[in-house]
Amino acid sequence: MKKINTLMIQPKTPQSFWSHDSSLKSAGFRTVMPPLGLMTVAAMLSENYDVKIIDLNVCDLDIEAVKWSDMVFLTGMWIHRESFVKIVGTCHELGKTIVAGGPFVQSAYGKPGRDYLESDKINHLILYEAENNLPQFLRDYEQGKAKKVYDNKDKPALALTPPPRFDLIRPYDYASMALQFSRGCPFNCEFCDIIQMFGRVPRTKSPAQFMREVEALYATGYRGRLFIVDDNFIANRKTVKEMLRLLADWQQERKYPYLLFTEASIDLAADNDLLDLMARSGFTSVFVGIESPDSATLLATNKKQNASCDMKAAIEKIQRSGIEVMAGFILGFDTDTDDVFDRQLEFVRENGIAQSMTGLLAAMPNTDLYKRLEREDRLLVMENPHSGDNVDTVLNFIPRMQADKLIEGYRRVISETYEPRNYFARALTLISRLPDMKITGFDRSVPWKWDLAMARITNNPNRTRLIIELVKLFFSSFGVQALWFILKSFRFGIFTLPVAIELVFRGRHYANVAAKITRAKAEPAVGKNGHEDILSSIQGLPGLDPVPLMKRSGEDGNIITRRGNA
Repeated sequence: MKKINTLMIQPKTPQSFWSHDSSLKSAGFRTVMPPLGLMTVAAMLSENYDVKIIDLNVCDLDIEAVKWSDMVFLTGMWIHRESFVKIVGTCHELGKTIVAGGPFVQSAYGKPGRDYLESDKINHLILYEAENNLPQFLRDYEQGKAKKVYDNKDKPALALTPPPRFDLIRPYDYASMALQFSRGCPFNCEFCDIIQMFGRVPRTKSPAQFMREVEALYATGYRGRLFIVDDNFIANRKTVKEMLRLLADWQQERKYPYLLFTEASIDLAADNDLLDLMARSGFTSVFVGIESPDSATLLATNKKQNASCDMKAAIEKIQRSGIEVMAGFILGFDTDTDDVFDRQLEFVRENGIAQSMTGLLAAMPNTDLYKRLEREDRLLVMENPHSGDNVDTVLNFIPRMQADKLIEGYRRVISETYEPRNYFARALTLISRLPDMKITGFDRSVPWKWDLAMARITNNPNRTRLIIELVKLFFSSFGVQALWFILKSFRFGIFTLPVAIELVFRGRHYANVAAKITRAKAEPAVGKNGHEDILSSIQGLPGLDPVPLMKRSGEDGNIITRRGNA
């Protein structure tokens, strides 16, 4: 049987909070992390398929590779929409069979304004999880009877998931490698679409299965950062502890080839054993969804796990274990009051949260928030209801707070958060909370701490280039403050240096993102006929034309509808 030439394409990611464009270039990397989804799907294909992966964050689209292919696989998230559509157009013009799946396709399918997903340009859609739908598609395709849509909603056991195809990428193009241990989250936050995709019953790979994937990565020769991409890494505590015991021993035996980071709920701090295991396994940071400093808001959005704990104490406890807390915040909740902006700035400052991602609330399709706003007639019809950027000024619903006030407050939060003096003050607070990093401070009876500290220095393959770029950076206004920060950090120990340098380059990226947001201009106002109050709530939102969003009755001009299935 002739092999089926299969090209898998990862769309281009535009500049965003997570893109780290300038800091990546300084460190000698091309992009943040590899296309784990495509690498995993590639591993599901039999030997009948000859597979190539093109990551547009690493290189341009190779037209010759497209011509070579019999079939093109395409994935992406909301942030990839523009690139996704362009790729579809190019591949369709060349007469290629296009197979699309992933989070963007899953959320956008069947929604008005996304007809291109159902057009004849895309031949096949793989919805929900690939383990349940891809095998049937491949069987049908090989028999010449493949359907347009495959949408088995069952939640597959992750024992079915093969190790990703690391051989299809160049690992050192990426600042971090990526693996997955689990899917799903037991919580039920109103705005979250993860539970809609993966369910509330956490599913994990077996500890042995995951360790085989770690071994496979190790065999490639890659050493450095490793992101465990789970949306809530600690969702199944029993199994994750079993895995971490294996991982901690494995890392210690090899003197920490990997520095790990992941995402977890804040109740991580309540489990001393789990926190210790993560530290011993080489986790150096964790992303936690804080969302709001206001307990009433947390309860209203069903973020009960945050409302029921002392978040400040939890954050400090995680930091003092040696794990940095990166935090996510949301503005635009119905319960937000005028002082929410100052309260958030104060919360971030007091808790030494150097990396604080703040975004405007977005109603993602299929979430409880989306359904509620639809019932309340507050959704806005938009071709692209969510950019996926996390730090843009797009709203896809009518907020309770006046929109111009919300957006202005949001811009101020971003600007003040990443003003260099404020950023470095928080970074210094963080470093002061990390375990003793003086050479004489390490307990020789716990040698793993020494090995982990050394790994922070030795695990960057481009460290010479990084130092050169750092010296160049010092000859700028940002660099002067960065230098003072590094010098101040030395009082907490020599091993703070790699942590401080990493924070410097991240800070420069965040300052660039903040400048982009604060430079954005509002659209002109369109209020008329006594409806300035409502119309002003949507003016100034990029990509949003208020006029076609509204239907007016002929007699009194009352707004009849402001929503659609967007």
